[in-house]
Amino acid sequence: MHHLQQIYAGLAPWLAISLLLLGRSPYCGRERIIVSLLLSLVLLWIPIGGFSSFRWITVLEPNPSFILTGLLALRLIEKLGNQQIFQLSEWRTAWLFGAVAALVLYPMGLGLTMVDPYAWGWGPTMPIATTLIATVLLLRGNRFGAILLLPLIGFRLHFQESWNFWDAVVDPFYAFSALLLLAFSLIRKRKS
Repeated sequence: MHHLQQIYAGLAPWLAISLLLLGRSPYCGRERIIVSLLLSLVLLWIPIGGFSSFRWITVLEPNPSFILTGLLALRLIEKLGNQQIFQLSEWRTAWLFGAVAALVLYPMGLGLTMVDPYAWGWGPTMPIATTLIATVLLLRGNRFGAILLLPLIGFRLHFQESWNFWDAVVDPFYAFSALLLLAFSLIRKRKS
């Protein structure tokens, strides 16, 4: 794994751990922010069984999607600045997109149908489709379209080990989170 790819692979876990350490409090003092950011970095380098916890995480997912990384970075920026950058509708779009991508990719990719959408990631189909979706979202004023452009940039700069565009768009953590949030949203709607 190239050094730039290693740095990128550690970015999403660092962002996620930082957000967990900062908690749900709407305001965090400067000391808490600094300690949380540094502690999350230290936690990634703690040796477990001869390897850093970062290495164990990359065994689970060596290619965090650019969308997940972008969403985590956005949420951390919102948290640190105590401001709302994305509207609720834009967060919903992000989770809906992740859920749809997961439902298209994983069941079919596991051989449940004759179609293998993972193969689309080797050609130009996925980057073109992603660009079109991002353009439509941006034209409609949905800023998730900007996050959707991150896979195009990151993939072109080869920040990931994978050469398949699907890995730039969705990963198991983004897929699972999106499906879980979508399920909770549907349950909440049924109850109300």
